[in-house]
Amino acid sequence: MKSFFFLLLVFIFRVSLFTIVINELLYDPDGSDSGNEWIELYNQDTISVNLEGWKLEKAGTSFVPVYTFPFLNLEPDGYLLIAEENVPEADLYCSLAFQNGGSATDGVRIVSPDGLYSDTVLYDEPNTNSLPDDSGNIGSSFAPDASSGNTLARVEDGVDCNQSGIDFFECYYPTPGSANFFPQDLELKSSEIIVTPSSCELVLVIRNLSTKHVDNFSGTVEIVLNDYLFGNYPLPEIPALDSLEYRINLDQIECEYMLIKSTVSYLYDYELSNNTGYCSACPGNSPLVINEVLFKPSVNRQEWIEILRSSPCEYLVDNFVIYDANAGKIEFSLSCSQNQYLLVCQDKLQILEEFPFLSEDQVLESLSWTALNNGDETLTLCDTLGTVFEEIYYTGENCPVDFSLERINPILPADQNNWGVSIRGSTPGKINSIFTEYIPTKAKIDLQPNPFSPSQGQSIIISYQLPEMLNLVTMRIFDLKGRLIWIIQDQVYEATTGQQLWRGNGSDGANVSPGLYILLWEASGIGSGKITREKKIIAVAG
Repeated sequence: MKSFFFLLLVFIFRVSLFTIVINELLYDPDGSDSGNEWIELYNQDTISVNLEGWKLEKAGTSFVPVYTFPFLNLEPDGYLLIAEENVPEADLYCSLAFQNGGSATDGVRIVSPDGLYSDTVLYDEPNTNSLPDDSGNIGSSFAPDASSGNTLARVEDGVDCNQSGIDFFECYYPTPGSANFFPQDLELKSSEIIVTPSSCELVLVIRNLSTKHVDNFSGTVEIVLNDYLFGNYPLPEIPALDSLEYRINLDQIECEYMLIKSTVSYLYDYELSNNTGYCSACPGNSPLVINEVLFKPSVNRQEWIEILRSSPCEYLVDNFVIYDANAGKIEFSLSCSQNQYLLVCQDKLQILEEFPFLSEDQVLESLSWTALNNGDETLTLCDTLGTVFEEIYYTGENCPVDFSLERINPILPADQNNWGVSIRGSTPGKINSIFTEYIPTKAKIDLQPNPFSPSQGQSIIISYQLPEMLNLVTMRIFDLKGRLIWIIQDQVYEATTGQQLWRGNGSDGANVSPGLYILLWEASGIGSGKITREKKIIAVAG
């Protein structure tokens, strides 16, 4: 019975001594080792421990004494820094000259005066010299061989499982005399804007790649929306090697396009390259549309695409891409606070020479270009994150050389019925020649003023509307005997609505005599081939 109690007392005594540990070790400083090495001890107990008679030992081929401690109490939760002469603010100074690893296992340990307790860190491998660990057996778990200037530090201050490979890590941020900085790695795995008919949310997946949990006291998630700070949000706890889904409500945002930069910040995160993510979405109508395309230029001219900024909101999108049907790319950048009409081309200087009325910031020179099809083609305008602003399809077989295809109304869907050949050749940087707010249901022609007096400098304005987006229009003036007096238009492309003017002159340039004249007006719809004819009487006053 007595021997049992004696062993129990020894066990309790040894456990009580199991509170002093090597907490951090610098054995290979930057530059010269001499005078710059140090070791940190930590007391994880709730009572002070007197270190008098304790020994500090180092090992290459075997453990040998380095230093014997004087009378010294290490307070609970206290750090003791033993260092060489060049290290500032150490508690004790002595010569250390630890082994640097590099070819075999080296070690450092502290030993209690009675030899019953030790705490050992073994680093590098192989253990050629059979150095023992704290169990007295040949060590088999090794801390890494730290690079110059880095330390070996405990993953958690004072926590010891007697396996150096688990207890210690290579620390890039030494903390002599204070708590260790264990590097953790948070990854913003994905970011996505999810839009439904009833909600808009930013969904982030944040992953903890570390073997230690992340608390919620030192982390934030920063959200930048269209280059403006939207908010900072607290980072929740994330268990070790786990992930969480983080949702932020965006319902209150009224914006046709959202570009969001999300950044995860955490005090102990050492790897910042995976902390930022980008996502985008168009929760409303697209703020950018393809408005005009010149795909069949003559020799020495170039293709171009006109982008219309249909929204007044301002934001910056660094990179756009237009894909064609064969996945060819046209890459360009623009600030969406620029002009309403923007021309994307291969050669900016050539375009400015060809169209001198364009301003420099209206013309965007592409980083890459793919040749546009002269027949059937699909163009998809999107950002580099894959958010599609618009996709259009055109068939250009009947489009003449140096004529563009224009959008009739940029608000309406970009299907074939909303496109037509320009009646002006092209209209870069301007409202389209065939722009129409709505398609009339039937043809209508109006003459104002009627009668009119050419001799008094008056002209008659002929206004019309047609139920088709593109038409060939002919207007001729005859007298009452059927003689041709003047041709106002002859087979000219016109849009849904238009106006023409007659000054009351004949083919000789002189004013016609007062009397009644006949306007013969004819329009042929390009899409349907339907012909509309009207005859109107024009009264010319003296």
